[in-house]
Amino acid sequence: MDSDYFEVIIEPNRNAEAYRNYVPPDLPALVENYIDFIEFCADGYMLLGSSNLTGRHWCGSLWYFIDPDGAPDVEKCLTGMTCENGVCDGKFLSDRQKILIGEDSGTLQVLALSESPEEHTFHFSTVATACGHDDSVLSVDVFAGETRAVTGSADMNIKVWNTEALECEHTYRTAHTHHVTSVSAHPQENNSVFASCSLDGTVYMWDTRQTKPASVVMTSINPQSSPSFTSVSWQPSKSGVLAIGSSIGTVTLTDTRLLKPFIQFSQFDRSIYRLRFAGHNYSDDRHEDFVRGLAWNPKTEQLYSCGWDKKVLVHSPSPNMNTNVLLASSAKGDDFKNETTEGIVS
Repeated sequence: MDSDYFEVIIEPNRNAEAYRNYVPPDLPALVENYIDFIEFCADGYMLLGSSNLTGRHWCGSLWYFIDPDGAPDVEKCLTGMTCENGVCDGKFLSDRQKILIGEDSGTLQVLALSESPEEHTFHFSTVATACGHDDSVLSVDVFAGETRAVTGSADMNIKVWNTEALECEHTYRTAHTHHVTSVSAHPQENNSVFASCSLDGTVYMWDTRQTKPASVVMTSINPQSSPSFTSVSWQPSKSGVLAIGSSIGTVTLTDTRLLKPFIQFSQFDRSIYRLRFAGHNYSDDRHEDFVRGLAWNPKTEQLYSCGWDKKVLVHSPSPNMNTNVLLASSAKGDDFKNETTEGIVS
């Protein structure tokens, strides 16, 4: 038999790492109707994640925009990628070319933006994959050092990851007794401190350096009848202040150094999904369905929002440097509202 026969049917690079992880650069046909998150890197590039929650296949898609104002138009994106499952949350890593996403299957992926030299096109390639959770990954956040990340899941577990190898460093099993709805890495405590909240009516602050890592920040009197907690976010300029959103639309500001709430206010009559701090007073109600994402563009200092109405809206609040304002997205047609929080002790 001719030896050239084997050279025809056997590809020498079939088992290479690049071959196994390569994702064909087939752009999805459209952005799914339910846009779940929106994120920016330091250069102002946008990452958008969407899910198909009503079709025959529960899938998702990921989109990368150089010009954020082009979203969610497929024709204006740099590249996109179809995901086998819905995508609840995602973050940029150390640079604009790597991202971390959490899927409804419980899988985490680190993806890299790669260029095809011959075609002069861009595509996502898989750097690492880990099946870390037994249920949907509901929240992802990256620590300030950008080498570690924390994830919260519907399996009630919390995991801390080394993002360079996507290896799990800490697993807190049954960290809560219900779905972990939100995790937030401390913006200043490098790689060790984060907060979490859950539908079980508890909010914890975690320090991975401690043998007993969890401290109770807030708890409902009766989880069966009292509101559960749905979102947490640290105030960037005041290291000890944590904002907590609830299922009944209230927002509580807590001093984690004293483990004591000092301000509570109600702006919505529906669940708070995501919280962001700002130096501006602003309110908007243009969204026509649940609002899922809020993010500041670091280049333009404009606020972007996304939701289940398949809209990405840009907002330009007027500066008001004399106030500290909390912006919250709710599970309602309302986009977000503000509440002045003057008098916060630093």
